Amino acid sequence: MSLGKKLISNSAYLLLDWLLVSILGFFYWFIAGKTLIPEEYGIVSTSINLATFLSTLSLLGLNTAIWKLLPEYQAKNEKGKIKSLIKFSFWLSLFINIILSIIIIVTSFWFSSTLKIPLNVTLMIPLIMISLTLASISGTIIYAFQNMKFYFLSDFYGVLSKVFIATLLIFIGLKYIGLLIGFVICYFLIFLLRIIKIRFGEKEAKINKREILLEYAFPAFISSLAWSLFSSGQYALLSIIQNPKATGIFTVALILTIPIVALPNTLASALLPIISFLSAKHQAKSQKKRLIELVARYSFFFSLPIALLLIIFSKQVIIIFSSEKYLEASSLFPILAIASVIYGLGNLFLSNLYAIGKTKLNRNIVLLTVAIFLTLVYPLTKIYSAIGMAISYFTSILVLSIVSYFYIKKFLNVEMPKKDFTKILTSSLISFAFLYFTTKITYGILIDFILLVFAVVIYLFTLALLKFYKREDVKVLEFFEERTPILKKTIRSLKTILEKFVE
Repeated sequence: MSLGKKLISNSAYLLLDWLLVSILGFFYWFIAGKTLIPEEYGIVSTSINLATFLSTLSLLGLNTAIWKLLPEYQAKNEKGKIKSLIKFSFWLSLFINIILSIIIIVTSFWFSSTLKIPLNVTLMIPLIMISLTLASISGTIIYAFQNMKFYFLSDFYGVLSKVFIATLLIFIGLKYIGLLIGFVICYFLIFLLRIIKIRFGEKEAKINKREILLEYAFPAFISSLAWSLFSSGQYALLSIIQNPKATGIFTVALILTIPIVALPNTLASALLPIISFLSAKHQAKSQKKRLIELVARYSFFFSLPIALLLIIFSKQVIIIFSSEKYLEASSLFPILAIASVIYGLGNLFLSNLYAIGKTKLNRNIVLLTVAIFLTLVYPLTKIYSAIGMAISYFTSILVLSIVSYFYIKKFLNVEMPKKDFTKILTSSLISFAFLYFTTKITYGILIDFILLVFAVVIYLFTLALLKFYKREDVKVLEFFEERTPILKKTIRSLKTILEKFVE
């Protein structure tokens, strides 16, 4: 399979994975919300979040090192090193999990009283942690081998079992324990499905474990901890500097604008193992450059219109997903939505710096981003409340993106597709200007939806007039035409229309 088709295939399955796992995950928490009292819901949330944090600690960044190194070993046909890295990562992370489990069990009474959760739930935390760790390591291996179809299927079957088992156990009276058992079984099942798929037939070869830990795992580990502070700590900081109301307003705005980066991040994730694979081939610099530029083009193509849509319909979106009490959050949408567009591009450049082996540079950019955020957050939030927090977030993301682009350009000579970006921006402004003014003089959700469809058509048609579409876009449609028989005729018609506008 060509690199272009592999990128499309990876993206399709990862997007499907994100979509279905998110939907099933919603049902899991929906069941919890409908069957448990707030105290019991809090017990489940506290134990799962603590176990997730401990699992992240126990991995030491090895999961990130795996997706970077396995494609390189594969490109060099070093199968013995692949087996050695997999075994080393499994045993080291499992050893750390056992140590953490012993600590939790020995201090279980302290954990139970401090977290205000029952002792039997405290004793389940090690099981949750180990299941998450094993599923994560095995998932990273499948991901590194670019078997995204199986990655998606194992996730789907596991999360489906979580919802089914949790529902069944709640029905027979186990309440929050049933939810936790379902969670544990889910990730152990995912691990078992994946480990069966991983072959260990090759003889082990020597690997430099010290280099793997110091050059690849630890920089990723530090980055993940710093990024956790940046992404999760802002809520606590806002409450400390201002008040819980400001935190609630900011949280609603950020949650509703974060989906803007879903597709760009999926495309970036689909690209990473390909870039790592190509990094083993020094003559492949032009291929890496072209693929990163291609993903940047598609990221902007999808994220900018979604951002403008959320800005225009911010109040309607807030009412649908929360209530009128949070309408104040609409003032934050322009800042956070544009920040999400910029982050989609910045994350692409940043993650690919790691993929080409610039692991410490990747770490340093993350640390710089967090440092700028922490420097700005207090004075801006103190003066401007939630808007100050949004400005701090925007500024930090902007710095991350600019610095990441500077270095990816330095090492791979990656160029922003400026002409394509200009065409996307022009088409977006024209189509959403139409949407903005027409929705001001009309009323009703149905009419708004019809106008939205017209705006999308205007966006796509304006791009055609500006000669935006390329032969690569036709190939994308050809790929989906081959693999989706149900939509074959529709996609073929779209392809025929698109071909008329291709340069």
